[in-house]
Amino acid sequence: MTSLHQPAREPALYRFLGIVLPPVAAYRYGAAAHSCAAPIAIAWAAALVSIAYALLTGLAGISGYGGFPLAIGLFLWVFATVWTFLVVRNVQADPSLTDPRTHEQRVRQREDAHDPLDELDSGERPR
Repeated sequence: MTSLHQPAREPALYRFLGIVLPPVAAYRYGAAAHSCAAPIAIAWAAALVSIAYALLTGLAGISGYGGFPLAIGLFLWVFATVWTFLVVRNVQADPSLTDPRTHEQRVRQREDAHDPLDELDSGERPR
């Protein structure tokens, strides 16, 4: 179980990271949802690439559609930011993720004495 940083204790840093570096904020404040930090990072990286492409090729471009990659990049950045704030809010609201005792009650590891590989070694037919 990972300890969570509380956004209420560091509101300025939380908002700054959520807007400027969404994957870092998702990892730092929504640590119980590690699986969300990677997709947020992909959306954010796509935003960076799109904005860089728009700025490097010139906003007017040859075809006159230079603003389209910039608009897509800004949309993806806002999308990653909103996604980060939603993940952190839901992680903070779920008591089973912040309290280890509640988490252990909800998710119990089941011990299974049956090993499927033993059937292959002994020649038994699978059940």
